Amino acid sequence: MRQIWKNFRRLRVTRWVMGITLAFIITLAAAAFLLRGIPAQVIDGGQTYSFTISPLGGRTLDNLVRHAQRLGMDPPGPLDQALADWNTTTVTMHRGVDFFVNRNGDTAQLVAYKGDTVAEALAGNGIILEAGDLVSPGGETVIGAALTVDIKRPCTVRILAGGKEPKELEVAGGTVKEALKLAGVAVKKDEHCNYALDEYVFDGMEIELCKDASISVTVGGKTEEFEVSAATVESALKQCGIELGEEDRLSVRRDAQPRDGMKIVVKRVRTKEETDTETVPYETKYTYSQDLPAGEKNTLTAGLDGKREKKYKAVYVDEKLESRKLLSESVTVEPIDAIIMQGTGKHTVAPSLNFDPDAEVIGSTGDDSLVSHKFGNTQSGGTAGGSGGSGSSGNNEYTSYTPPASADVAIEGNFTDAWGKEVSYAKKMTGTCTAYCIPGGTTSVGLTAVRGVIAVDPEIIPYGTRMYVTSPDGSVVYGYGVAGDTGGACLAGDIIADLCYDTIDECSIIGRREMVLYLLP
Repeated sequence: MRQIWKNFRRLRVTRWVMGITLAFIITLAAAAFLLRGIPAQVIDGGQTYSFTISPLGGRTLDNLVRHAQRLGMDPPGPLDQALADWNTTTVTMHRGVDFFVNRNGDTAQLVAYKGDTVAEALAGNGIILEAGDLVSPGGETVIGAALTVDIKRPCTVRILAGGKEPKELEVAGGTVKEALKLAGVAVKKDEHCNYALDEYVFDGMEIELCKDASISVTVGGKTEEFEVSAATVESALKQCGIELGEEDRLSVRRDAQPRDGMKIVVKRVRTKEETDTETVPYETKYTYSQDLPAGEKNTLTAGLDGKREKKYKAVYVDEKLESRKLLSESVTVEPIDAIIMQGTGKHTVAPSLNFDPDAEVIGSTGDDSLVSHKFGNTQSGGTAGGSGGSGSSGNNEYTSYTPPASADVAIEGNFTDAWGKEVSYAKKMTGTCTAYCIPGGTTSVGLTAVRGVIAVDPEIIPYGTRMYVTSPDGSVVYGYGVAGDTGGACLAGDIIADLCYDTIDECSIIGRREMVLYLLP
C-alpha cells in the first residue's frame, strides 16, 4: 500500500513539471512573434516606405504615416489625403493641388490629386463633360501641380446688327468679341453692344449692335422721351421699362430698328371671356271653358321666366371694348309657360269625326288570336290601349248589355245638341266620367289618341259606337265622339267612360264628374 502511494505522488509531480514546461514554451513563442512585428508600407507617388509595426496598437493610420515620416516622407499638407488598405497594412498618399475650372468665364476653385488625369479630376469633382465640349488642357493630361482647366461648351447665339436679318451661329464658348469675329461683324465707332466684349457667351444669348437714338413712346395716352441703344423697337421698349404683352399693338414693327425721332404708340390689348345672363320670357297659353262667363279668365299655371347664359370673347384696347364675339349660349333655367283658362259662355266642341263603316281595325282576343273589327256592326274585339283593358262585343242593340250599377240608363229618345240640332239616340247613359291625354299615342283599336276618342268597356259600349257627351245641365260639353279605346276603370265598373283630350289642361276641365252619354244609332 505504501508503495502505491509513492508511485501516485511521483505521477502528480511529473504532470506538474510538464504543464509548467508547456506554458513556458508558449510564452516564448508569443514573445518571439511580438518582437518580429507586422510588415507595412506607405506609398507616396513614386516613393514607397516599408517598415514593420507592432501588432499591439501599431496599425492605426496616423501611426503608419508617422513611421513613413521617420523614414523621410514629407508630412501631409491641408489638401493631401491618406487612404489605408487594412488587408495589407498599406497606406497610399494622395497629394492634393489647387484645381481651377473655368467654364465660359465662370471659374470654380476645386481640388485635384497628383497622378490623376484631367478627366478623372473633373469627374471626381462632379463635372461631367458633354459631347462637343472643348477641354484645355486635354482630358488625358496627368496632373502634377496646380492647374487651370478651360471648358468651352457649344452654344447658340444670335447677332443683330445694323437693322439686318439676325445671324444665328453655333460657337464653342468664348467671349462676345470672339463670337462677333466668328460672325464677321465689326463694332463701329458709333455703335454700342448690349454686352461687354470680354463677357463670355451663353446658350440663347442675343448680341445687339446699335446706335443711340432719341424716341418718343406713348402708352395709355401718356408720352415720354427716351434715349435708347437697341437693335429693335421691342428691346428698346424693354430698356425703357415697358414690357409688351403678346397681344399689344404697336404703331411700328416690333423688330424695326430704332432711329432718331421715331414715335412709338403702344396700345394695350386685353382679351377675356365674359358671361352674360339673359331672361327667357315665358309664353302664355290659353284653354277655353264654358264654365266661365265670356270674357272672364282664370290662371291655371303662373308663368315663370327662364334664364339663358351667353359666353363671349371680349377684346379691350386701352381698356375700351373693341369687339365681342359670342362663343356659346345655353338655357340654364327653362321657362314655365303660363296657362290661362278663358270663359267662352259657349259649349266646348269636339272635332267632327268621319267614320268609314267598312274600315277595319286589328285587335286581339283573350287568346291573343288576331280578329277583324268593323265600326258599326262589330263582331268581336278588344286590345289593351292608352286607357287599358280588353273585352268583346256583340252588335249595336244596346238593350242586351248590362251597364255599371252607377249608370242611369234610358232607351231611345231625342236630345238637342249644343248647336241647336235635334238628334235621336238609341240609348242614354248617365254616370261618372274622367278624362285622359296621351299625345302621339295610339288606342287599343289602333286609332290615334285625340279628342273625340272615348275609352269604354266594350262589353257595354261596343267599339265604333258613336255618341254625344255632355254634362246633365249642359254646362260642360265634350261633344261628338266614338268608342275607340279600352278604359281600365270602365272595366272595373268605376266609370262609364274615359274622355280623350289633346292636352292636360283640357283634361282639367272635366276632372271627374257626372256626364250623359247619348249612344247614337
